[in-house]
Amino acid sequence: MWNIVENGRTIGTNGSENGIIEKDEEFNDLARITLEKCEEYYAITCGVDCMVHTVFCNKYKKDTIYENMKKDLQEFSLKETTEDEKIKFYEEFTSKY
Repeated sequence: MWNIVENGRTIGTNGSENGIIEKDEEFNDLARITLEKCEEYYAITCGVDCMVHTVFCNKYKKDTIYENMKKDLQEFSLKETTEDEKIKFYEEFTSKY
């Protein structure tokens, strides 16, 4: 289940890309995703296992990309994976987003 990080205390603060955090969620302490509004774009930063990845997009694509990334992170987090499968996921995920 996705939960808001720190009961929403991070919302409105500066994120890792120096933008203002609009959304910040965790999935069962296994994955995290943050949406921040930067001066000229949006940044979506996520982390799962040993992968951290940031995507930059415009206001028209931010919600779709955010939700699609959440879905993929959740599916990965719920699977038992070998090291090779993890590496394959990281490569595919970073290529997709």
